[in-house]
Amino acid sequence: MYALVDCNNFFVSCERTLDPTLEGKPVVVLSNNDGCVVSRSKEAKDLGIPMAAPAFKYKELFKEHDVKSFSAKFELYNARSQQVIDIASSFVAEYEVYSIDELFLNLTGFKYINIHDYCMEIKNKIKTEVNIPVSIGIAPTKTLCKVANRIVKDFPGNFDGVYILDTPEKIEKALKWLNIGDVWGIGRRLAVKMQDNGVYKAWDLLQKPEMWVRKVMGIHGVRMINELKGIRQLELDTPSPKKSIAVTRSFMEMLTKKEDVRERVETFGMYCSERLRKQNTCCKMVTVFVQTNRFRKDLPEYRNAITQILPNPTNSSILIGRVVNELFEAIFKEGFHYKKAGVIVNDFVPEDQRLINLFEEDTQNQHLPVMKAMDAMNKKFGKDKVRLGSMSGENTYGRKQLSPEYEAFLKNNTLKEANFRFH
Repeated sequence: MYALVDCNNFFVSCERTLDPTLEGKPVVVLSNNDGCVVSRSKEAKDLGIPMAAPAFKYKELFKEHDVKSFSAKFELYNARSQQVIDIASSFVAEYEVYSIDELFLNLTGFKYINIHDYCMEIKNKIKTEVNIPVSIGIAPTKTLCKVANRIVKDFPGNFDGVYILDTPEKIEKALKWLNIGDVWGIGRRLAVKMQDNGVYKAWDLLQKPEMWVRKVMGIHGVRMINELKGIRQLELDTPSPKKSIAVTRSFMEMLTKKEDVRERVETFGMYCSERLRKQNTCCKMVTVFVQTNRFRKDLPEYRNAITQILPNPTNSSILIGRVVNELFEAIFKEGFHYKKAGVIVNDFVPEDQRLINLFEEDTQNQHLPVMKAMDAMNKKFGKDKVRLGSMSGENTYGRKQLSPEYEAFLKNNTLKEANFRFH
């Protein structure tokens, strides 16, 4: 059996750990630049505020119903997520972190304990120690875990946060209830196609011949129906190094000055190099892009990107910063209002397996002690406490609605860089 531990309204729940007076009140968390709603409390959902709603369109509703809105606090969410992961994973030998607010637990071999009660213990411990409410769905496969978790969230008063799909009868009843568009792995377009072919519920999909499923959905669909039948197809994934790293931001306000944009772009390059060192890899390719606001039809539009292959793989902030600056110079044009920019690095090699170009100077090893010292000091004293002179010292996320409680939290805690962000 697997169990899916899913934090309820995670970002809002994190806000409530800082300010308990938010309990029972409508609360929303906004994305970068306070643009869109990315998390809603139950009270906010009841007011009809949709996910990804542009915040400016709902200002009057926020004011009328006293909806509390907060800028995303990535560091806080990362810290709370790690606390939840640490507690849940301590109950099992094998687990998979699926996202910032979800993880799968492998309960295979738990033959002589009551799995439902065991998961209730996990749920209660997370609530007691972190004050984050979670829902836990238990089933033979990961896809059915998603179904069980959906049932817990849709019927909170019936199952006390934990539900187990452990019999064919329960599975059949659940699949006859679940809309096809809510099946894990079926997107909006595919759901429409399914409905056009008479598949409205998950159970309807199981009635289709395998050849039809293979034709419409490919091998992915065959695996899906097996998972829905309780036949395990998806094992727990072990973390692997990323194949590309991107740091992109939409600016809070449009920028016209070259130096303002340059500072931010070079800062993004530094963040990419930090992440490369974190996973002990070097990159061989760097891409820089800039773009204006495509929604401002009254302003001239411009977007461009450029890529450079490096002579030697590197993760040095100094070397990557130089390349980023050269690429930025090549694509920047005066006279435009820039809204977004970013740096992408890819084509990775392990740090200890670099192949050096004999005809190019390699200064990676010269920079290595400096980079290690910077990383160690930033890890100890907090992000960006030590940085290169070309990096922007300003907040690159455009977060205006930070609470005093959060400022106090940051002051009293040294936090890791957030692993998850909204660009």
